[in-house]
Amino acid sequence: MMGLLARTETWNFDIDRYINRVIPPSPLHRLPNPVSRFLGYRKEQKQDVGNVLGAIWSCVGAFCGLAIIAAAFNNTEAIQVHSPPALIASFGASAVLEYNAIRSPLGQPRNALLGHTVSALVGVSITKLFRLRSDFEKIKWIAGAISCGIASAVMLLTGTVHPPGGASAVLAATSPEITEMGWYFVGLVTWGTTLMLIVGLIINNIQRQFPVYWWTPLDVRRTRRKDVEVGPDATGGFREKTVDLAERQAINISALGVSLPEDLALDQDEAELLERLRERLKKRQDREMDEESSTSSTESGWEQQY
Repeated sequence: MMGLLARTETWNFDIDRYINRVIPPSPLHRLPNPVSRFLGYRKEQKQDVGNVLGAIWSCVGAFCGLAIIAAAFNNTEAIQVHSPPALIASFGASAVLEYNAIRSPLGQPRNALLGHTVSALVGVSITKLFRLRSDFEKIKWIAGAISCGIASAVMLLTGTVHPPGGASAVLAATSPEITEMGWYFVGLVTWGTTLMLIVGLIINNIQRQFPVYWWTPLDVRRTRRKDVEVGPDATGGFREKTVDLAERQAINISALGVSLPEDLALDQDEAELLERLRERLKKRQDREMDEESSTSSTESGWEQQY
């Protein structure tokens, strides 16, 4: 049992390893400068502004972003037909990431848009299953907890972690007016997040830079040549872990053991062949060590005689 638990600690699924191979490189550098600037592109990366100016722009951005979302929701007849809340609560948490911590990986467009959408989709799906029971009102708190847990797991596996998304999943189960919307809530969350990002592109790029990246901090062109994994660094950002495909697919045999690719399974004959090769290497190593030991002893004897 402990061995199984120890093996699970090394399990890792990096969806970008497969997706980034088909993602086209960023075209932002080819666009006119006024356009590319407000899409987050900079020829030279600069440090963010001080926290005083950052606080001012954070305040302006949060106000404008949430006000525009509320105005769009409350003045669109197609949306008002579904009796939505004046403002979805999870957008308040997103505003902190989108206009305050704008360099955080959790607030970049991929995380914000897909994290909210995926979480809302999970929340509505779980809630619809629970609503099949007649006592839904008594157990909807369970639906909310399950929705948040599953949404959190899905966001992590898809590289779209956005903490406010967890709130969207919970709201789908526990807020009566949102529960009644059903699948429409998914589209509403996606639209609201899109509006928030549009405001962020304008406000955050006046004196700051947003987004830091749209899809990934890595150069996707390199992914076609190498296997590239992304891992967190000590600053809350990302760092890349690169392993050549040739190295990943290699079989290494030494006197101490045999190293195989993780996804390569051997039959009994192949395993026995590799083990025999390892034993031969071990015997040769032992023989060389004995010869060196014998030579050292002989030289020591001659030194004692003279």
